[in-house]
Amino acid sequence: MTRMVLLLLALFTFVPGASAQGWPSRQITIIVPFPAGALSDVAARILQPRLSEVLGQPVVIENKGGAGGVIGSTFVARSQPDGYTLLVTVNAPVVMAPALQKSYPFDPRKALAGVSLLTETYLALAVRADSPIRSVPDVIRLAKERPLTFGSAGVGSAHQIAGALLNANAGISLNHVPFQGGGPAVQALAGGHIDLSFATLPSLMALVNAGELRLIALAEKKRYAGLPDLPTINETVAGVETTAWVGMFAPAGTPKEVREKLAAVLREALENPDIRDKMLALGMVPIPKGPDEFDRLIAEELKFWQAAVEIAKIEKQ
Repeated sequence: MTRMVLLLLALFTFVPGASAQGWPSRQITIIVPFPAGALSDVAARILQPRLSEVLGQPVVIENKGGAGGVIGSTFVARSQPDGYTLLVTVNAPVVMAPALQKSYPFDPRKALAGVSLLTETYLALAVRADSPIRSVPDVIRLAKERPLTFGSAGVGSAHQIAGALLNANAGISLNHVPFQGGGPAVQALAGGHIDLSFATLPSLMALVNAGELRLIALAEKKRYAGLPDLPTINETVAGVETTAWVGMFAPAGTPKEVREKLAAVLREALENPDIRDKMLALGMVPIPKGPDEFDRLIAEELKFWQAAVEIAKIEKQ
């Protein structure tokens, strides 16, 4: 039986519960809690046409940024659990920000339900192409000579955590400058307003390829096969690593059958060669995981990042 036949069976099989029957019957809105051009926005827009085609309804993307992705995430967490308002975001607003923000507005374990993991990607440290900084040792040396600033996607982001870990483990004091998303941080770096920035590869590669920015190292456990010559920060300063992924969420209480239908469509889309190649070219690795497996990942990361923030002695803001 072909993959498409299996997908159609998953979509149209009878499901118990009146709330799940007939879904979808109208427009679906995907909230991206960051500005256009951010990693989660890029991933959502790559998947949008296929979702609309298979589901037979318009799928629109609405960017609702602010507070490091927490504003848009909160909007979805407080929306009706009917399958018509969804969240596509990087992991930081859902699993990292609760450990870093004093007044985090909701409990992710109770207010959101996982639909599917979509992609993993890589977080890198970058500088302007004309910067004297060419390596992690250069960062450490210059940071001990004069103040240096680093940009992030906001308070509670993986970018902030990476910078805090580098400060703690290298014995330096890079000054954190939070932005309303990774895209604005990268633009500030390109404009010479900050010295360094952590950002995901999809947010950086266009300016890197244009010769405006230079990659220094990855804030990851190991090197990325797509850029084998790019070292990790860990190779110089142990313990500086984060995770970066994009997932789809629904408000808690959304029927499981709706989430499973969505996961089936997303898996088919992420296994489509054209979509997969487009994502890989941008530094995103498609890794679909259904609701149950994704929910387990979320629970594990909430515990992990709470412990990591405490170990690194990062103060809540």
